[in-house]
Amino acid sequence: MSNSPGTSTTLVAIRDRMLVSPSVGVRADTAKQVGSLLSADVLTKGERRTALAILETLAKDVEQQVRYALARHVESCVVLSSSLARAIAEDVEAISLPFIRVAPALTDADLLAVIELGDTAKQLAVAGRERVSERVTDALVATGTSSVVAAVLTNAGAAVSEPSYHKIMDTLGGNETVQSLMVERSLLPLTVTERLIQSVSDALRDRLIEKHALPRDWADDVVGQAGERALMQGVTALRRPSDAEGLARHLDSQGKLSPTLLMRALCLGDIRLFRAGMAVRARISLDRAARLIEDRGPLGFKALYDKAGLPRELFRAYRVALDVVGEVRRGGNEGWDLNCVRRILDRVTGEYDEACPADLEYLLSQISHRMLGRSERPGY
Repeated sequence: MSNSPGTSTTLVAIRDRMLVSPSVGVRADTAKQVGSLLSADVLTKGERRTALAILETLAKDVEQQVRYALARHVESCVVLSSSLARAIAEDVEAISLPFIRVAPALTDADLLAVIELGDTAKQLAVAGRERVSERVTDALVATGTSSVVAAVLTNAGAAVSEPSYHKIMDTLGGNETVQSLMVERSLLPLTVTERLIQSVSDALRDRLIEKHALPRDWADDVVGQAGERALMQGVTALRRPSDAEGLARHLDSQGKLSPTLLMRALCLGDIRLFRAGMAVRARISLDRAARLIEDRGPLGFKALYDKAGLPRELFRAYRVALDVVGEVRRGGNEGWDLNCVRRILDRVTGEYDEACPADLEYLLSQISHRMLGRSERPGY
């Protein structure tokens, strides 16, 4: 930093002129001159203190013209005190908005304080800054205001956290404008991409696949798994075997009695639907299927599994899941809780180690997040 000759004298002269002739025009001109000197970074520490003291006084001026001149001439200054920066940011919109959009002196704490004012116009100004941290975008997203969220998503310089993306999906996920803006973000967490694939229109899904170079087969699988999850949520009220068998036949007629749906039923403890599904796929009676499921011999469950036409690479997962079901029952527990789900997931994961088939790995990840609370997002 250099010190221009006569700077101290200039500051004193500017201040004295204002004291002698305190008209609105002189006060506004004082704000302009002192603000320009401070922003030019030519003042010593002592001069800077003098300049800030003058500007702190002018920031409280009753005339908007004076405060406006002050804000315009310090908006690029990096050495403003927090109190002065906040005073400008909390002023009327004509003064505060241009300052909020660009002022480097505003810290995250200052910006959070601005957001807490509840003024949508000021929140939009914060969202439009060249760089916005995750801490600040979290607060902007938490407002739930669609225009503010849209401004965040439009801003390539706004860092959005994974939890905030999910909060957007939870609160504004049905808004097509918001969906479109999320699709156009340069980077998206995988979990967010999955939710978008499951909820957007075909046209936006195609754009998402193109924009983020996603394998179309994978996207189709995600949509299918979402349908299975919704279906399983709808059959939890089943109480009679005949209900399960009727549902299994209906699913089979629709081509939806898939290997992953049956595995999902096992993981969630719906042994009725699992038995019925195996019986329907193998074209045998429900009683016969139940006996074969209990039989660990080569002509027992393995024969039923093959007859049902299930993928060979998933057999170990089914076998491990059935073992856990048997252990739970032998332990005298006829109910099913999250500990049972956890046991199945842990055992299946351990069985496959790093060679877990992709569709099974995705299914286990879904159930893990949904049932065991390993993700904070609801509805997944």
